[in-house]
Amino acid sequence: MKNDSENIKITPEEFNKMNSEEKIMKMAGAFIPPSGTSKSDALNIVLKRTDKINHSRIINLKRIIQIAATVIFVIGTYAIINGLSKDRITTNFAEQKEINLPDGSEVRLNAISKIIWSRKHFAKKRLIALQGEAFFNVEKGTPFTITTKNGTVDILGTQLNVFSRENEFWVSCISGKVRVNTGQQQHILLPGEMAELTPNGLIKLAKNNIEKTAYWKQGIFYFEDKPLVSIFEAVERQFDLKVEHKNLGDRLMTVSFSNENLKESLDVICIPMGLSYEIKNNKKIVVKEKK
Repeated sequence: MKNDSENIKITPEEFNKMNSEEKIMKMAGAFIPPSGTSKSDALNIVLKRTDKINHSRIINLKRIIQIAATVIFVIGTYAIINGLSKDRITTNFAEQKEINLPDGSEVRLNAISKIIWSRKHFAKKRLIALQGEAFFNVEKGTPFTITTKNGTVDILGTQLNVFSRENEFWVSCISGKVRVNTGQQQHILLPGEMAELTPNGLIKLAKNNIEKTAYWKQGIFYFEDKPLVSIFEAVERQFDLKVEHKNLGDRLMTVSFSNENLKESLDVICIPMGLSYEIKNNKKIVVKEKK
């Protein structure tokens, strides 16, 4: 495969934005320790911060430990990725990229996605930061960790798909063994299983058609009981346009569409759901309820 990586220098602000550390740190009173803070100092800071916030109520020690572990993880991740030499791959609308990592592992990056890793540290610590969606074919070796703002994924050698956008997060295991960790919950996944972040926490599901979660590599996008809003967001990413809609609510749908024909894709989504659509200037789609 062609390696599209570029050697760049990113700022701490860019890394923080990508991983939404500020959002994670809300559990610790919205305080983010400096990047040079040691693990022991970070723990003390979090304990003091938590004690201050909870001065009027009894503090749950287990909760404090969870918060401290999250802070320590973020500091460690930042230290590893913030090496002198980094590689960053990004994709635009309607674009996919294939990347060969230094260890021989392969990554397929979906549209409007980004991965960052440190070339300097990769041989010792296989760590990738992901925003968006990617399929990983990982060579066996030292532990391989994928970090996202919604959770982390640890693997030894496997094929898996990781999706992390805004508040949506799910991981499907095609082969091998995967550990998914949100900081509050974790699950071990075997082939045919997936973990998904829901309002009730991280849940594990068994799927008979797990391989369909990675069909997007061939230009086919499969959704099972997913919100219509999320499906139209995928249409936007794959066709580089804006979908305008109202009153879709929490309606769910199981559907698959291709990124080769816009009209056919809109038909398979809209017709079964009783929706109509209008294409304006090939850059805007207006979706409405059929009258």
